[in-house]
Amino acid sequence: MKTLFIGLLFAGAFDTPPVLVRPEIAIQKITACGFKKVDSKFDDTLQEDVIEVLDDVSISDEQLRCAALVSLSSSYYVTFPATTEKAYQPLYWSLSREQGKADAKAWLDKRGLLSRLPTYDPKQSNNSAFVRSLEKLCGPKASGTLKVLNGMATFNDSALATGALDEETLWCLTNAAAASGYPLGFIGNEAVAPGSPHR
Repeated sequence: MKTLFIGLLFAGAFDTPPVLVRPEIAIQKITACGFKKVDSKFDDTLQEDVIEVLDDVSISDEQLRCAALVSLSSSYYVTFPATTEKAYQPLYWSLSREQGKADAKAWLDKRGLLSRLPTYDPKQSNNSAFVRSLEKLCGPKASGTLKVLNGMATFNDSALATGALDEETLWCLTNAAAASGYPLGFIGNEAVAPGSPHR
């Protein structure tokens, strides 16, 4: 039996493919953050190359921030020994959300939608009304495509299954949610390994 999972969408600008660099370039950039033992390895769980930092000396917050920024700009996961990983992950996710929000705002601004973006206040906003305002922002094809679920929204199965939701509308809803800070995600049946990194 497969496990139900919720995947939140943090990044914006889905129509912009990530810029991939060679692992050697990512290693050089991580080394420039002040790390000595850096290499790439193939991760069996992720099925892709990751950059592995094996330094066991004291690592500063600034070094971790530098590594997170390299990870975000290069599209390579960066891993550390367990004790350092605990400090790195919250910093990485914070920077990832900031970048995702900035990318989403840029996407909306390019299309003249940013000035019309509704304001979301987790304590004050009515979730159903807010979701409808996101759909209205993104045009007639977005109407009725989102449903509210436990303080977040997801896509109606019918909107995804029938193909009624075109790519531009999907990007609009995703970026509008990210830019406003409203949690939007996909729900599906797939097992996710505990503790596995997500981007």
